[in-house]
Amino acid sequence: MSAEYTAAIIGAVGTIAAAFVGVLTWYLTSRADRHHERAAREAARRDELNLREQRVLDLVVALHAEILAGVLANRRQLTPEEAEYALRQAEPFTTPDKTDFVFESLKGDISILPAEVIHAVVQYYRVAMQSNLVTEDLRDPHFLSQPLTEKRRVITFLLQLVELQKILGEAALADLATFALKSGIDLTKDQDRAIALFDRASAEIAGVFTKSDKSVRKPLRSRIVAKKTNPDIGDKEPKEK
Repeated sequence: MSAEYTAAIIGAVGTIAAAFVGVLTWYLTSRADRHHERAAREAARRDELNLREQRVLDLVVALHAEILAGVLANRRQLTPEEAEYALRQAEPFTTPDKTDFVFESLKGDISILPAEVIHAVVQYYRVAMQSNLVTEDLRDPHFLSQPLTEKRRVITFLLQLVELQKILGEAALADLATFALKSGIDLTKDQDRAIALFDRASAEIAGVFTKSDKSVRKPLRSRIVAKKTNPDIGDKEPKEK
């Protein structure tokens, strides 16, 4: 074997080895790049999933607060005194409650809610919307022209809707609280706090009216009695001692 032939063989082997090393380097680099891309996509997917889960949880908590406010309002409307007062009115007047901004924000994409709460939530808001429609009808001239018996029938139906809304709201609250608890959020304390604040507000406003009655009516009666016994009282300046 000549030296030239040997040199040619060595050169060819070197070229093949260099090509192999190049291909291997390209493969390893490409594999690493694909691995990094896959890891980045997986991280982005996890981040997106976490953000979606957090948004779902935020919506669940917000819906719980909104429905709880509605249920507390229903309880106030459904006291025997309020119901009796409503049925006595010849021209009833009330304002529909159109403050459900949380549900309005997701109504176009209800599928974002967890499946286990959708049924109760949709039922509650459907009846809430229906009670608002009937409430608006109380101002309609056609309703106002009806005889008192017909008006009472409509008002009775409205009260039944409000009662049904309260019942469905309590069911929705239970489903929302159960879902939130799976994520480590206990809404019981928030619900108890809201109820306590509602009761406190009711008691304080009742106290305001009581104090107002005492400050306005009682002094007036006292002055009247005093003037009957001594007509000069209240007309003269008090004497200095």
